[in-house]
Amino acid sequence: MLRRTGPRLAGVVGLLAVAFAALLVVPSTSAAYRDTAQAETSAVQSPLTTQSTRMVPTNTYLANTATALQNDGTLWVWGFRGNGLSGSGTLTVPSTAPPTPVVLPNDGYTGRGHRYIVRVAGTSLDDYYPTDINYTGLAALSDDGVVYTWGGSNSNNVMGRPSSPIPYTQPGPVSIPGTVVDLRSSSGVFMALTSTGDLYTWGYPQARGITGQGTATASSPTPSLIMSGVHSIGAGMWNGWAVRGNFNPNDSTTGVFWWGWANSGASFASDPSGDNLGVNRNAPFRSTILSAFAQSGCDTVGVVMGSAADTCTITSLTGHYYGNQLVFDGGHLVTWGDATNYGTGRPYVSGAVSAQPLALTLPNDDPVKAVAPSQDYVQVLGESGQVYIYGRYSFGRGPDPTLGTPSTTNLVTPAQLLPLGSTVTAVGAFGYSGTALNADGSYVNWGGGTAGGNNNTYSSIINSWAANTTPTTAVQGLTTMIPPGA
Repeated sequence: MLRRTGPRLAGVVGLLAVAFAALLVVPSTSAAYRDTAQAETSAVQSPLTTQSTRMVPTNTYLANTATALQNDGTLWVWGFRGNGLSGSGTLTVPSTAPPTPVVLPNDGYTGRGHRYIVRVAGTSLDDYYPTDINYTGLAALSDDGVVYTWGGSNSNNVMGRPSSPIPYTQPGPVSIPGTVVDLRSSSGVFMALTSTGDLYTWGYPQARGITGQGTATASSPTPSLIMSGVHSIGAGMWNGWAVRGNFNPNDSTTGVFWWGWANSGASFASDPSGDNLGVNRNAPFRSTILSAFAQSGCDTVGVVMGSAADTCTITSLTGHYYGNQLVFDGGHLVTWGDATNYGTGRPYVSGAVSAQPLALTLPNDDPVKAVAPSQDYVQVLGESGQVYIYGRYSFGRGPDPTLGTPSTTNLVTPAQLLPLGSTVTAVGAFGYSGTALNADGSYVNWGGGTAGGNNNTYSSIINSWAANTTPTTAVQGLTTMIPPGA
């Protein structure tokens, strides 16, 4: 159970209010980092199956393609599977076909059984081009620290590797020095963190510096090193974050760094810097406000943010189209962005600067366990096992918090998703869709459709491929699948 540390968070807010007076620097931990990606999947080597008793929800920016990790180390893919996204070697698998299992090759693997997938990430360019082969892509991290990509092209360097000897319709290894421990993606760029704290990026910068490689348009065909000495990483829609040491205002190399688009000139204010700059950064740049949250435990390198090995006071950094989310030690949620488009979980107040990070309290003061942002709305899993949701529904459908049916009514503040009950153990999101895993192994998802979320054309609802060859909005509400053996 997460501990509540209200005074500690209040202390951070106080620091922000007094122009970030010097923080007490806590000595770094001497414990060696060990990859704990086992939290993502079971460490037990079970036989390969096409459907597991546990399907762990995932977070990607791949709009119409659903993914779920299985406890046998495979990845389950359904919904849109053009562009080779099925990973099966076939360019197109019909959206209405049953889910496809992705199994990584065993070449060079020295572990027991077979190579496991422990993390997954995906891109499709802001969800505006959800099926364009030049922007789509899936990436998976194996249990032995190798990144594989498939499901797109390398015209915008999304694959990060050549097309031979392994074609883009199959998972092929990406060359990254060392052992990768974490994998993330923004809408067009992949990020990989190694055990030695080196951060690599590749993909489509969108002329916004999203690769962090030095200029607005810099994009290497294979991964480029953009930062070293990194503790952990997070990702938003158009940006990346890197935590690099306990914040010391007198040491410019410490704190939280970001790069990418600050939405300069846009009508919304989901500036990921937290400093309300409105200025893009083409290379990692330190945030004054966010750095104040990196109080202790952030000095080790190569750590999976929020994992059992992570003792940093920042446990999560995520973002969606209209806002950003930081989880601070003790399960405290901090949000900032565009309140006029429901991106902060707070009502819009005329004259207020919603781009400044502020604490957001869940109903019943429930501590935060996990955050999963879709394109327009955000799911928050509480330690109670309850799921809360807030954000914009009017550009796409989301679940009615009381009934679970499709809704276009925007949620200004976090509302409990009542039909899910209080047994949820994990949440995930992609495009306009959300997913949840219950303690009994049942898997729930909702949403679907093309950009705009008005239908389920790509069968991203887990049951829709069987009963709906031409799916309709009727299947966009909460649907549950109970895997065999659950």
